[in-house]
Amino acid sequence: MEREISDYVKFVTMDQVQRFVDSIRKMPYDVDACHGNYIVDAKSLLGLLSLSLGREIKLVVHSEDPLAEDLLKMICDDFR
Repeated sequence: MEREISDYVKFVTMDQVQRFVDSIRKMPYDVDACHGNYIVDAKSLLGLLSLSLGREIKLVVHSEDPLAEDLLKMICDDFR
């Protein structure tokens, strides 16, 4: 059964967003980025930039894979 795994990140520079997108695109799962009422594809550079720099962004991975949580945490640890 598919579940939702979430974590939070915060970007200060456009370079951080680009490095994050490069990393998250390697995940074989659907990943959403959420702030307030807005939800975008976390693998989209323009989508993430539309959520604004300096705000805490919730990431949600949709997956049945038990390793998805560990992968998300490992990627997010660099962007807190």
